[in-house]
Amino acid sequence: MNEFQPRIEEWRERLAVWQRRFDDEYASLARRRKGLFRSLSTAEQHELADAARLSVGEQVPVELHAFLVELVDAYLAEKLPAQRAKTRAWIGATGEMLNSTWSFAEQLLANVQDERGLRRALAALSIHDLRGDYNAVVEQLGRAWLAASKAGLDPAPHFAALAALSNPGMGGGGACLGALLAEFSRSAYFRANVKPLLGRASA
Repeated sequence: MNEFQPRIEEWRERLAVWQRRFDDEYASLARRRKGLFRSLSTAEQHELADAARLSVGEQVPVELHAFLVELVDAYLAEKLPAQRAKTRAWIGATGEMLNSTWSFAEQLLANVQDERGLRRALAALSIHDLRGDYNAVVEQLGRAWLAASKAGLDPAPHFAALAALSNPGMGGGGACLGALLAEFSRSAYFRANVKPLLGRASA
């Protein structure tokens, strides 16, 4: 995994430049749309965000997605826990890449069709490693379980497999996602918010 460290840093710099261009374009579009005294609706915000992305170009997001696919596939194949821990630390050290890894997981979970897609999404969450709002991570795991069930997959072995690859303690700045993955189907959140929907998800 060591070859990914300089590439992650390169991506941090590329993302910072792209984000500044996007933010400037979005702000310009928003000023023209709302004037001085009107707030934008949620639909307008999404519309302007799409327009800003088109204006600054989609090449960076497309290439970033491809890089993250490569990264999570290498993470899944890595046999050494220390190398996976390094990867989590490298991603966690830069807000741009941490946020992008979270968004990458969200994108994959929106369209789970097979085991590979589910494993990649869970690997992205494993790399993210609870560096954010705990409740948001738990909700994301619930979506992953339901998305897998809807695709006709048994989520349990995949959660167990990623638990074995994930952070077992507090190393690397994360917060023990391994335990959360391993125990998710026995959690109060699962019983209250996932189990009641399983029949509908698989229908």
